Amino acid sequence: MDSLHAMLRSIRPETKAAKDHLTVFREFLAHLDALQHQAPNARAPMRRKGARKA
Repeated sequence: MDSLHAMLRSIRPETKAAKDHLTVFREFLAHLDALQHQAPNARAPMRRKGARKA
């Protein structure tokens, strides 16, 4: 099977350049950062337990 894959790669080399893991991770972090800046602040102020609403 390995020799078959090697032969196929020699006939038709990969057209996509493989990204390294660090580049993919940086892109993931960039997407998370962009989503964080787009999201409205949905957190309501937290009250302490036992505190009464005025």
